[in-house]
Amino acid sequence: MKTIARDPAERMHMVDAMMTEASMTEERSATDSPVPLRDIALTALYIGVTGYGGPAIIGHMKQLFVTRRRWVSEEDFLTGLSLSQMLPGATGVNLMTFLGYQLRGAWGAFLAPLGFIFPALVLMTLLSAIYFTYGQVPLAQAMFIGLGAVVVGLLVNATVTLGRSAIRDRWGIVIAVLGFVLVFWLHISILFVVAISAVLGWLVYRKQSVAITNGDTPLTVKRTSRGFWVGLVLTLLAVSLILVFTRQTLMTQMFLAIVRVAVLTFGGGFTSIPLFQHEVITVHGWLTTRAFLDGIALGQITPGPVLITATFIGYHLYGVIGALVGSIAIFTPGALAMLLLAHQHERVRQLSWLQAIVRGVVASFIGVLVSVSIQLGLHSLVDVKTVALAIGSVLVLLVAKKDPVWVILGAALLSPFLFS
Repeated sequence: MKTIARDPAERMHMVDAMMTEASMTEERSATDSPVPLRDIALTALYIGVTGYGGPAIIGHMKQLFVTRRRWVSEEDFLTGLSLSQMLPGATGVNLMTFLGYQLRGAWGAFLAPLGFIFPALVLMTLLSAIYFTYGQVPLAQAMFIGLGAVVVGLLVNATVTLGRSAIRDRWGIVIAVLGFVLVFWLHISILFVVAISAVLGWLVYRKQSVAITNGDTPLTVKRTSRGFWVGLVLTLLAVSLILVFTRQTLMTQMFLAIVRVAVLTFGGGFTSIPLFQHEVITVHGWLTTRAFLDGIALGQITPGPVLITATFIGYHLYGVIGALVGSIAIFTPGALAMLLLAHQHERVRQLSWLQAIVRGVVASFIGVLVSVSIQLGLHSLVDVKTVALAIGSVLVLLVAKKDPVWVILGAALLSPFLFS
């Protein structure tokens, strides 16, 4: 027979031990049982609605998936994050794909990023409709003059913020300066710049890059690459049906142009701005510089990734269908790459040559961002008031560390009084 401890301290110790054991048992059973797809979708949707703040979104994901829900371990979360940063596209979307894939395979990898993107997609489509319907109203024009100045401030902030992490030595400075000179002074295609910086990154950093490890903690591989092929087939089927039924050559061109942007976007959403500018303004002339700036500003009002600018471009060309196609084109390549490589994350994360190439490309994007900031600044900063607004936005973002959405909303409220 079990003896009952009479000492209060001993009884308390036994109760604590029993509660801890029960908690661990409950946690193990919760981990072993599959997470309902509905819960994954609703959690991703919640993050998509509240996902303001750029990198802060990653912390939001970690709090829900790791700390509060305990669906994945911190080691697996950090694995997904490091792999997401090495792949093209939006880091948040890639990470959400990884988390959904780890939890429920292909269906989880489909529902998690979809829930995350959906709020931004709907809001950006609505804002695009309002913009292209009422954008010529004098009050709206005055508002977008101010927003154009703030976008320049956002680009300067992104250049400084990304530069701190991307440029860590003199070779990074050399590659960044080379990217600036090739784009700003020599007007070389940004696609050629990406190719050069990838080669330079491989030559310079291939021996410096080290494998990213999680110590001795084994990382569980829960699925195979079957999810990639399912996702690829479904994506190609959806896009093919849209293109066949619309029978529009221009939509096909738009889809391929935005895919090129998605495939070459490394280091964060703001590195896509030069790529968008190249495809949308320089190559195809689909948007004016003024409208392009306005699209970037509207994207900052929405939650979610900066890459949502593709929705604005798609809506301009083909309405709601175009917005959907543009969104598929910009977010799918990164998600499919994650599906293809998620089950081999350890091997991918230890590819030093891939780390070196990504490092070189991201360094060059810093120089290209400087070039784009100057070009758009020359277009938007036309008087003392616009210059002051741009400088003020940089100070608020860099010094006060405020979220960009508040800067955008503040400029939208002030601009009618300043520029009417």
